[in-house]
Amino acid sequence: MSILIILFWLVLTAIWAFRIEDKKLQLNHPGLILLGGIVSGAALYITTPALIPITILTYLAGSVAVSGFASSFIHNVDEMKIIGGAAMTIALFVIPMFIPAAQVIGAQALAEIPQVETADNVTDLIDTQHIRLTSSKTALWRADKVIGNLGYKVGVFEPDVQFIDGELQWLAPLDYTSLDKSLIYAYEGTEGYVIVSAEDPRAEPRRITGIAMVYTPNAILENDLTRHIWEDYPAYIIHNPVFQLNTENSPRWVTLLTQPALYGIIGEVPQGIVITDPVTGTNEFYNIGEQPSWIQRVWDEDLTEIYLDWWGRFSDGWINSWWGQRNLKYPTGEVYIDHGTAGATLTTGDPDVYMVEGTDGNQYWFSAITTPGKDASMIGYVLCDAQNGDFTFYQAPGYYNDLGAAANVQQNQKVAMASGLEIVQPIMYILDGEEVWIIPVISQTGEVMEIGLVVAHGGETFVADSLDEVITLWRGEVISDTGTAAPGDGITVEEIEEIRKLLDQLEAKLKAEKTE
Repeated sequence: MSILIILFWLVLTAIWAFRIEDKKLQLNHPGLILLGGIVSGAALYITTPALIPITILTYLAGSVAVSGFASSFIHNVDEMKIIGGAAMTIALFVIPMFIPAAQVIGAQALAEIPQVETADNVTDLIDTQHIRLTSSKTALWRADKVIGNLGYKVGVFEPDVQFIDGELQWLAPLDYTSLDKSLIYAYEGTEGYVIVSAEDPRAEPRRITGIAMVYTPNAILENDLTRHIWEDYPAYIIHNPVFQLNTENSPRWVTLLTQPALYGIIGEVPQGIVITDPVTGTNEFYNIGEQPSWIQRVWDEDLTEIYLDWWGRFSDGWINSWWGQRNLKYPTGEVYIDHGTAGATLTTGDPDVYMVEGTDGNQYWFSAITTPGKDASMIGYVLCDAQNGDFTFYQAPGYYNDLGAAANVQQNQKVAMASGLEIVQPIMYILDGEEVWIIPVISQTGEVMEIGLVVAHGGETFVADSLDEVITLWRGEVISDTGTAAPGDGITVEEIEEIRKLLDQLEAKLKAEKTE
């Protein structure tokens, strides 16, 4: 355990050692000091706080408040009741106001942290040889099917994408499904992980077992992954661990550590990463830029979304972010179908970024960027290098954003006529020098049913059973009855559209005759 945690615990305990009575400093009863040590230790152990300035102030004020009320109750001292009340007010109301106040003062400084570069050209960084067709929901659904005889104690944890053996793959670690399971099987480990293809949604997943992964996010006490990292590195903000394989194909947790850059309160800046062996619990710290080459993702997904929010909202100051809103830019991303009583409706959630493979061998976070009042169009898109956090904004004004593209796919006859389908993971790719959206359409369980393609500049929409077929439709090539392109054989896109029009006319005529 870090010496910093021990020192801070001693400080919190020392607060319980004294009281003010008759305007004099008095030593408290040893039993109250012992109680303070237990309460302080339990609070730190359970909450695992990042020991940064604002958190330290909060815990100091909270300790003064609780010890003040305890001293007042035991010794019947009014001064300590007043001190406890004042400290509680500071902890619950005053200190929490520091964060929004700091955002107002340092808004433009926050916007400058990502250092986003602007480019006018079409990027060739997104590798179209490795298109992501399997969403995280589909990966979870497929991985869950191969748990088999391990289902009595573990389930599938949130998967992460990694480029393995020349293909994008989802790595889904196995983790405990409940508190009692994590207690009973604490030292057996969760046995391993599941590999699901991110490029072929119909490929069979592979279960890798025989690995006693003791340190996981859902483990408890000393095996809890976050607590295990915190005990060694308490002075950092700990981000979500990412499951990756090293050069020996051994599983490792890779966790980003940050610290506030402004006033000790806001503006997280990466300081390093921790690599944790899930079997032995060994932690290794590396400064940013000095990490092993096998680590594909350093930059955290949540931090990337936070950085895009700062850059888009605060570039012209805090006031402009809500009054005037000049040059505001919003990252988009989460699009899904809400199956309510009124039927299926397209809904947007929180901003989201998606991992894509780069032509340079690095991975990139992708997000479309829009502005207020333009729900279906975007002004460009951002790529963030997951290795070093370099952000580049590619201007593409007037293009369909992910919401507009998803709406086009939803309204397509093949999708609209089927019940229970969901649109997920809209990602833009550059095919034949043109930006197109590739959008999987899945069932409510997660199975990929269709693939949608929407031309970003124009909105032309195509839907087919597979990626090859939908690209063939878009290119205006001919589709044979075997589903592959063939010169002069089969039917063209124009003929398909004409057949659909005739079918619609026939359906309308039959309905009219039935009404008469």
